[in-house]
Amino acid sequence: MSEHPFDLKTTDLTPGERRLMAHLAELIRFENALPLQVEEAAKALHDWAGVDGHLAELSCDAVLTRSDESAYAFAFDGFRVRADVEPCGYRRRRLALEAGAEDEVSVAEEMTLQFPDGTSRTVQPDRFGAYVAEIPAGTVRAIVVFDSGTIATPWFTI
Repeated sequence: MSEHPFDLKTTDLTPGERRLMAHLAELIRFENALPLQVEEAAKALHDWAGVDGHLAELSCDAVLTRSDESAYAFAFDGFRVRADVEPCGYRRRRLALEAGAEDEVSVAEEMTLQFPDGTSRTVQPDRFGAYVAEIPAGTVRAIVVFDSGTIATPWFTI
């Protein structure tokens, strides 16, 4: 052994002492382990630690109300596109699109909504000829096909 009684070097231990130390280490390994009930309680408490911040984030999100309807109007070389937006559920919007020529001769043949992730959705006209779609709130643009060409609106947020 060494000169200091608490200085245990593995080279100073005999094989019997090493077995004894390994046995003692095995006995206290479970003593130092975190009890399962304490771990589960800590995990449950962790979810509540930032609840004020989570609630504040939710209340900061802009949600349209019935009185917050909005409309966008775009004009392109004699063509016009109008998008009326109204809420239709939590984080969903009803988008009513009208497109035509200013001379009112050309009518939209096809209307597609494009989203920032690259996906698109073709909107079919209803029985009155209006293009109406319910989509998630966010950024979108309309691509309209006329008999004389195709136009795309700038990106807008609904």
